[in-house]
Amino acid sequence: MSKIEELNEYLKRLKLEKRELILAGKKTSVIDIKIKEVEDEIKATQI
Repeated sequence: MSKIEELNEYLKRLKLEKRELILAGKKTSVIDIKIKEVEDEIKATQI
């Protein structure tokens, strides 16, 4: 699996976890930061 594929899988898991947190009424600020970091890393890897 390539680096970008791994990052996309990680991003997918983070977004699913965020959905679960929202449904449970929990705060998502920490996971939002992680999602942003992974998205930025994906962009940097693609360049």
